[in-house]
Amino acid sequence: MSEAQASFAPGSIFELAQSTKKQWELGQVRLIASGVLAQDGTLQPSEPREATWQLSIRSIEKAASFTPAPSAQVFTLIAGDFVQLDVDGQQHGLEPLRPLKFETANPVEASQPTEELLIVHVAATPQQVRPTVRIVELSKKREQHLFDGQLGVLVQGSAKLLLGENEQSLNLRDTVVGSDADDPRITGRGFMAVVSFDLP
Repeated sequence: MSEAQASFAPGSIFELAQSTKKQWELGQVRLIASGVLAQDGTLQPSEPREATWQLSIRSIEKAASFTPAPSAQVFTLIAGDFVQLDVDGQQHGLEPLRPLKFETANPVEASQPTEELLIVHVAATPQQVRPTVRIVELSKKREQHLFDGQLGVLVQGSAKLLLGENEQSLNLRDTVVGSDADDPRITGRGFMAVVSFDLP
């Protein structure tokens, strides 16, 4: 992770290309950000072993199982058509741009995908952080605000970040840090995954 991704300054942009590509059980993973949630609702950096939440972009390239850690998960399919997950004996179909939230400490089995898939993966320690993911359609007429405890991931289309009088273009799968005080806004055409971390 770059130095910028350790700061969580309001309106910061975390570029996917700056994150190191590693392997996980189902394919490859790029860790975008991880940390803790402060009592005032803001995201704070931490040592990796102390982090209570994380956001990553992951590929699913094969049928395999993985053990969630931490145990609260949200999977959002952003490229590809479908994959099935077996969570505690229940089958869940993962469809494009429809976040699937579950909580388990047991291994999760993924079926063989027909193509390489990409997901926005959110994980959190449920006793300390409650994660949610909402897919919003972006508009050039209506700005999407990002607040404390939120990260916005551009998953389809094109968009710009507005921060005060400044604007900056976003690349696909860039992530923006939210803030109540500095009021980052997103405008454009496409879809954004708004990831929210709240105190339980």
